[in-house]
Amino acid sequence: MSQQDIVDALIADQGVLFSEEIGANIARDTPQELFHWLIGCLLLAARISSDLAVQAASALRAEGLHKIDGLLDADDVTVMRCLGENGYKRYDGVATDYLKSTAAIIRERYDDDLRNMLDDDADTVLARLTEAKGLGDMGAQIFAREAQLVWDVFYPRLDGPAEQAAGKLGLTTDHGALVSMAGSRERFVRLTAALTRAQLRGAGDRVEQAAD
Repeated sequence: MSQQDIVDALIADQGVLFSEEIGANIARDTPQELFHWLIGCLLLAARISSDLAVQAASALRAEGLHKIDGLLDADDVTVMRCLGENGYKRYDGVATDYLKSTAAIIRERYDDDLRNMLDDDADTVLARLTEAKGLGDMGAQIFAREAQLVWDVFYPRLDGPAEQAAGKLGLTTDHGALVSMAGSRERFVRLTAALTRAQLRGAGDRVEQAAD
């Protein structure tokens, strides 16, 4: 089958955004949704499965701990319990410190609004993202991969596991060509999520068939 068939299968079968999985609607481009995605990326960047990271980030939202006020007002035991019950038992203490410190940093340096760190240079924005404790370069790249839906500075972006999966499936890694095959900005971002998911969790049957 053609590269277009592979792209279409990826988007249709595995194109749910990781931000959507945790309950963050980053398409709204609001401080709250972007912050929830940021702390989701912090968890996704840890040495733990992406499934458990998604589960933990979703659980934080369910308990109101996805908000800056919620994290700063909560005691450590409350945050640790939420993380520990959702796959982070071995890392609940460290992760709690990272989450609360990140909430404090975004409040103090960016007035509760991640959009205040925007700049015309992508590397500058990535460096500012890594100020979040525990996020690191990997977490910043995860954030950028889906934030490109609303942040022009990152669009179009294909890197890390998404780029690796593209190579394995026989897709070009040329951004312009992939944007063209995706057909829209949103579909391109869904494509990057699908490729990341294929690399981390395995390609779906329909994707494998299209790649044969």
